[in-house]
Amino acid sequence: MTGKLKPLLNWPVALTVILLAVSVFAQSPQSAAEFLKRGIAHQEHQRFAEALSDFNKAIELDPQLAEAYCQRGKVQLDKRKADADFTQAIQLKPDYAEAFYQRGLNKDLTDEAAALLDYTSAIKLNPNLVAAYRTRAVIYLIRGFNQQAIADYTKVIELRPQEGSSYYVRGTAYLDTGDAARAIVDLSKAIELEPTYYWAYQQRAKAYRKTGKLKLAQADEAKAAQIGAPK
Repeated sequence: MTGKLKPLLNWPVALTVILLAVSVFAQSPQSAAEFLKRGIAHQEHQRFAEALSDFNKAIELDPQLAEAYCQRGKVQLDKRKADADFTQAIQLKPDYAEAFYQRGLNKDLTDEAAALLDYTSAIKLNPNLVAAYRTRAVIYLIRGFNQQAIADYTKVIELRPQEGSSYYVRGTAYLDTGDAARAIVDLSKAIELEPTYYWAYQQRAKAYRKTGKLKLAQADEAKAAQIGAPK
């Protein structure tokens, strides 16, 4: 079967997705839950103004709906309003891991300490929240808490063992701490999983140079040049 014909085999799935999207947008919501559902659909299609309107309506109909505040916070342009929404969601639902994570993300660039606390709270509530480990690890690295960052990246690998990026970030952390040998192991695994991972070759080349393996470093640099830096 030719490559040109293969995409046609997926048309029933694509049609189903389109029909589901149309049905969501075509409905006339009556309840807070229905407005929340349609708002999320708008958000997924990057219709943020429409999403905000629907989340506002959901909250108007049910001021106790924590999920509506959390979702509205994601589309707020004003960070203070977003923070207020995430905080309200947490007050209404104290075990809401996603709201803690989103509030941390909202503060990440302006208040690292507060973001760190929120990421930690999110992880305590949901130990499988990969995104929280990743973002917390970045703050740990920025603050020089390399071992804590490595621990978080190790957890990411446990949860997502087939993603090259998980090994790449831990390998980079090892390299930053001076452990080139462990960095090589992780970066090699990242390359094994994603053979065209440009940055993994670049970082492994640095690790090879630190261990005196110049020919291997040059080979990785040549491979990275062949692949080309991602744009």
